[in-house]
Amino acid sequence: MSDEAMPAVVPDISHSQKNSISNDTGDSSESIDQPPLKKSASNVPIKLNIRYKTQIFSVQCDLYDTLKDLKEKLDKLTDIDPKVQKLVNKSITSVKRDDATTTLKDLNLSDGQTLLLIGATRSEVSSASDLKSGAAGNKGSMEDYASAAHKKEPLCKQTKHEKVIKIGKPENAQMGIMNRNDPLPPSIDGLLMSMLSQTAKKARLTFKLELDELWINTAETTKKIGMTHIRNIIDEPIESNEGYSIVGFQTGTTENSIIWIYWCPSQYVRSIRREIISDY
Repeated sequence: MSDEAMPAVVPDISHSQKNSISNDTGDSSESIDQPPLKKSASNVPIKLNIRYKTQIFSVQCDLYDTLKDLKEKLDKLTDIDPKVQKLVNKSITSVKRDDATTTLKDLNLSDGQTLLLIGATRSEVSSASDLKSGAAGNKGSMEDYASAAHKKEPLCKQTKHEKVIKIGKPENAQMGIMNRNDPLPPSIDGLLMSMLSQTAKKARLTFKLELDELWINTAETTKKIGMTHIRNIIDEPIESNEGYSIVGFQTGTTENSIIWIYWCPSQYVRSIRREIISDY
């Protein structure tokens, strides 16, 4: 057969070669088989020390982890439901945060920092719930008492409170400010304020977070109350002295189980509630 009769040979270009050619020439008509780009992720590992009662847990985190991420890790270590966990440092306790969106970076946390964890384990919560259920029929419950108190005369007009208030504000009491909500002082271990207890003695509140306890100190005694034992808090401004409040800590199911303090600076009442019962 002559050369003119031979058919032309068309080279076979594979799919991968087509992609190569298309890529070189800038022709995007053919798709290029490449793995999808991964979303960039932070890689700023930090270690936090979490103090819970007498234990210290070392937790590996990323600076861009959220509070929700951190609390889920702590749940596995402590069996404390994230919903009842309170992590304490100045950044976290100063304002209410959205756990799902607030990162550790947002809170200015750094490698090696120590945070205090407050909260009852699931077994402790279950035990407390059983006790509460057993007392559910008690007519002197906290809710009933608080409701009745508001229907009656103000606390400061009730005889037992009026007697204490008439003694007057302690001379070195911290200035009270009405219509303001201030965070607790930076030294959260002690709220340095002078007030009167229900025994009409000068008293001071001290938050022992590492023990999960509230201490009410007088010159003679120190009453220690487990924060998980405080069921509710009653507070009411003192008439004609709204910069100060009466505050009651309910530890049982009757009115007699309320521990009262007087002349508490009103600007701290909301922060006290938040520290003890996470009530915003």
